Amino acid sequence: MAERKQPLLVVEDSDEDFDAIKRVISRSGTAEVIRATSGDRGLEMLRSADLMGRAVMVLLDLNTPGSDGREVLREIKADPALTLVPVVVFTTSANLSDLEACYRNGANSYHLKPLDLRDFESAVLNITTYWLNHAILYTVAKGQP
Repeated sequence: MAERKQPLLVVEDSDEDFDAIKRVISRSGTAEVIRATSGDRGLEMLRSADLMGRAVMVLLDLNTPGSDGREVLREIKADPALTLVPVVVFTTSANLSDLEACYRNGANSYHLKPLDLRDFESAVLNITTYWLNHAILYTVAKGQP
């Protein structure tokens, strides 16, 4: 029986961006991609019985409807049940105050979305290769004997 892939939650309202992200991750076969189109839905999903304690990481856009990515990050890192889940910000915002706020609130890394599709896909591949293939993630390690 095939091993179930670890879920990666992508909080992204742009269909184009999500399709590119999913395409790259699907090709690499590293994770099960789950999407939330708003910050509120992302938090709801992370706290659901299906994802609680299983989500391997969150790829977070800052500019989402409802609770934006900044608030989602604060809530994840303030919740003892979620705080160990890595949150990787992937955004168009090059604003220094966003960068500072994200790191102050516990972001594990911050990446700018390239405009060029090939560069965008390359950035997604680099991010997911590091976090899903090289980093030792608590959510994965605790599930191993």
